Amino acid sequence: MDRKDFLKKACGSCAAIALGTFFTSSLLESCKTPALSMSKATPANGSISLPLADFANSDFKLVRVSNYNYDVAVIKQSSGNYIALLLMCTHAGQALTKAGNGYLCPLHGSRFSTTGEVVKGPATDPLEHLEIKIENQNLLVKLDPDYYS
Repeated sequence: MDRKDFLKKACGSCAAIALGTFFTSSLLESCKTPALSMSKATPANGSISLPLADFANSDFKLVRVSNYNYDVAVIKQSSGNYIALLLMCTHAGQALTKAGNGYLCPLHGSRFSTTGEVVKGPATDPLEHLEIKIENQNLLVKLDPDYYS
């Protein structure tokens, strides 16, 4: 093999690898899971306040509330209404985790839908919906006073 043939084959191989890498990364990009939108909040007067602007790019927000035993999931529905769920399993009081299209109890395996309905037991009761009010471009979520630590 002379130098000219070697360079053609080597450059052709590099180009093929580069194109393969580009197309593979483009394919894998579509498999990404959207980042979980999480924020921290400190309650005031038994409520937390979230700016409505936080929902401009995401319909879901997981809120970790200081000195509160459970996270709160806030969902903007397609109708424009909001719901807030206390992420506490109604079967055994365990904190829930976000899992796919709903919430999972790691203790006994109960599953809840994104709106808090029971999908799989042993839980039989839906998640607690927290009271919501919109005030001055903020979403106020009233916390259940039974769960402060």
